[in-house]
Amino acid sequence: MARPTVHKDEKRIFRITIRLTAIERLQVQQAAKAAGLSNYLYVREKLLKGRAPEPKLARIDIDTYVELKKIGTNINQLARQTNSGRFPFGISSALRDLSEQLQLIIKILLN
Repeated sequence: MARPTVHKDEKRIFRITIRLTAIERLQVQQAAKAAGLSNYLYVREKLLKGRAPEPKLARIDIDTYVELKKIGTNINQLARQTNSGRFPFGISSALRDLSEQLQLIIKILLN
């Protein structure tokens, strides 16, 4: 199937060239990568809209994912025992530990 034709007014036929230092180029590349865009799309968005595209959320590392899975499993086990009428010994300390771990993970994800 052929590519759809672009209206004459929408064709991008003009080019603007800029020169950057190595540090500036690295900053543009990092910002573009964080936003999930190519370098030229990032610069075009910044130039024409006056603001940079929002960076995408960082992907969590495997250790954080494993820790979240463990916390979820522990909470599920505690809920199952409580719902079956057995109130496990030391549940308050376990919940406190889980809460502390959760707060730590939230700090890691936000920074």
